[in-house]
Amino acid sequence: MDANQRKAMQAVIKETLSNLEENGFGAAYVTDREELLSLIRAMVPEGSKTAVGGSETLLETGVLDFLKEKTQFIEDRRRAYEADFYLASANAVTTHGELYEVDGRSNRVSAMLFGPDKVIVIAGINKLVPNLRSAAERVKNTAAPPNCIRLGRETPCSKTGHCVAPHFDERHLSALGCTSDERICSNTVIFSRQMLKGRITVIIIGEEYGY
Repeated sequence: MDANQRKAMQAVIKETLSNLEENGFGAAYVTDREELLSLIRAMVPEGSKTAVGGSETLLETGVLDFLKEKTQFIEDRRRAYEADFYLASANAVTTHGELYEVDGRSNRVSAMLFGPDKVIVIAGINKLVPNLRSAAERVKNTAAPPNCIRLGRETPCSKTGHCVAPHFDERHLSALGCTSDERICSNTVIFSRQMLKGRITVIIIGEEYGY
């Protein structure tokens, strides 16, 4: 990313943060992994109870290691509601200040929706999209195929590299045509304007992480 692209991206990030706050989310920006870890250490006290939703971003940034080493990390995902802090990533974050989350078993979105008092969502700049249509298409063609390969799922997208229903419209929103029992795109949740202000904090990193 050259200087002009970076300057343009900063404008997008600024707009996204502003709209997230307007929608009742906490919102923060960090430039890199080191700044992220410093912020997480400040937000999540050592010894507190934590849990996570499956996330390559948490793994790649070192956040997962911190949680396992310095907090009372809850491995059992059925007990995630007991956590003081729940951490996850986003499949996409729109510049309108929305989170777009797609889940298979829904343990991740369940805890994000209702459970722990504090939720922290960490997303690289590669997760920023202009609108919900772009969010859906990002999941279908950018996130789902490599995630299915990573998880060893025998889905159509793991073989073709894209969703069998790659477009966003009334027929294809839920991947019509994908009849695989191993699909990970079972349930979709859009987090828009929040009733509990500040319960969910979104941290955007100025680098690319996750799928």
